[in-house]
Amino acid sequence: KSSAYYIPQVALHAEDGRNRKKVLVLCTGGTLTMAPDPAQDGALAPVEGAVTAYMRDMRELHAEKMPEVVAHEYSPFFDSSDMGPSDWALIANDIKANYLHFDGFVVLMGTDTMAYAATALSFMLENLGKPVVFTGSQIPLCEPYNDARRNLIMALIFASRDTINEVSIFFHDRLLRACRSTKVNTHRLLAFDSPNLDPLAKIGITIDENEHLVLPPARGALRVHATMDTRLLTIRLVPGFDDGIMRQTIQAGHESGSLR
Repeated sequence: KSSAYYIPQVALHAEDGRNRKKVLVLCTGGTLTMAPDPAQDGALAPVEGAVTAYMRDMRELHAEKMPEVVAHEYSPFFDSSDMGPSDWALIANDIKANYLHFDGFVVLMGTDTMAYAATALSFMLENLGKPVVFTGSQIPLCEPYNDARRNLIMALIFASRDTINEVSIFFHDRLLRACRSTKVNTHRLLAFDSPNLDPLAKIGITIDENEHLVLPPARGALRVHATMDTRLLTIRLVPGFDDGIMRQTIQAGHESGSLR
């Protein structure tokens, strides 16, 4: 999972004679990257190099309106269920290191903690003036029927547009503000939603953006806040909750330094 925060500028479709937007794809693993793994007797598993090879052969990426794509796969892949602040900081720093070389960024990862990772980056990347789009899939890209292909293509499209410059999640048919998103289903293609905020955009025959939700332009240069305090506890209050328990929890956390 180490990185020197430098990614070689090698495009998947180089020297095609066209002046296209450039998008960096940071691939951390997840269902989208699964393929038959010879090391596991052909069982589906995240396989390094598989998604990059697949993208290289995707006819859609040769289309005139599609961006030029540079793909970087982390080695080894991340297990999204085990990702945390250090992994989020790595992604944020890689975006910062390549910020002036690309028009937008796509992060491919598993769905287990996607909402948490995308939310974290929305606060870590201050003065963000370019799109950072998280996506993944419920069905691997290698399967004949999958949601991975459309999610990937639409994430690239949104990352190459200059209208919604923030951290977002694209899944199924909608682009969601990262810090308002949550995973709502593990078995359906509409896996993410933002229950208390309309989508930033929805796709159908056309792309329909909710222009009233677009954030104002960034002021100042990009700043990355990579240091995070992990002393955090979330408590859900319910009717009849005994506040004495909360006082004891706060006191215990104060004494041990584990709660602020």
